[in-house]
Amino acid sequence: MTRYLSSYALGFFRERVTPEDFRDERVLRVRLVGEAELLTPVAQRLFPGAEISGGPAEAVVIGMTGGQIGKRLRALLSRARHKLLVPSPDYVYRFGMRRGPGALAWAALDRFVLAPLALVGLGVLALGIYVTGLARRAR
Repeated sequence: MTRYLSSYALGFFRERVTPEDFRDERVLRVRLVGEAELLTPVAQRLFPGAEISGGPAEAVVIGMTGGQIGKRLRALLSRARHKLLVPSPDYVYRFGMRRGPGALAWAALDRFVLAPLALVGLGVLALGIYVTGLARRAR
């Protein structure tokens, strides 16, 4: 339950990014936290020509699968300008607040109001199906 709630709160700070978002950025060093064979192509695609280092870097690419929770937490708290979360090579998220007040307001409304209301609505629907006996009849 704690893991679900932490990933739910962490999702509020995620913003999906593409290589075009970093086209004008000058990043010289990138640090990888996680499986190198998964993260190296992502780092090279986002920051072409950047050196992959183990020390301080302008960008940190953090794999979201596997162990190393302590290393991932230290990377999130590091001084890197760009903190990128990679659940899979096709999905890369920036860890930080959404762009602009409108996007931030919508993200907060969606994450903390609409999603819980939808969950409560599904619970009420399931309870209604159970109470009316539709679940037993469907068997």
